[in-house]
Amino acid sequence: MLGISVSHLDRLYADRDTSGFPERADDGRSWFADDIASYRLPRDRAREDTRAAVDRSGNPDELVDTEAAARILGYKSRRSLTGQNRLWPLLLSHVDEEQPLTGGRTQRRWKRRTIWDLADSRTGKGAAHTGRPTGTARGRPDRSGDPDELVAAPEAARVLGYNRAQALPDHVLARADTESVGVRGRRRRQWKRQTLWAILDEALPLRPTN
Repeated sequence: MLGISVSHLDRLYADRDTSGFPERADDGRSWFADDIASYRLPRDRAREDTRAAVDRSGNPDELVDTEAAARILGYKSRRSLTGQNRLWPLLLSHVDEEQPLTGGRTQRRWKRRTIWDLADSRTGKGAAHTGRPTGTARGRPDRSGDPDELVAAPEAARVLGYNRAQALPDHVLARADTESVGVRGRRRRQWKRQTLWAILDEALPLRPTN
């Protein structure tokens, strides 16, 4: 009914104080169907919250600058949108109008409808709050090795079946077991192999239980 694996369901139930997962029925083994049907997964709630933050008012064809684009997307200012925000490169590749300014600067403007479409793309299948299309695993996942070994992004991508580290979706980035920032401000993430295997399990179809 939920479209998740048994291991994912077990984690939701174990964390029910924060996940809001329903309590079991009196037999201690099953759930009431109505409770499961009305339950929203945390990732789905996050997507809905992100969509709700987008300002969809105004003329769809009106051209707006970066500051207005940031506010439409729910940010307080353009400083939150530019820089390391993963949505920024996507916006740069979908500019509707560019005009060179003095000093080598460029004024960029987008139609409101373009911004709305990009906002929807970051809250589609995959994690909420993404700033790029969700990567697609094309290789064969690898479940070998020490479960507690920490691996960097290139190896994490290989374990999950992606052809490059840049293809890792944001829900994978958010599950990093360690995270640090280098001297140049570059973010370094590492995952335990068992964390990556858990992510693989969550992507599996629900298996029947006896």
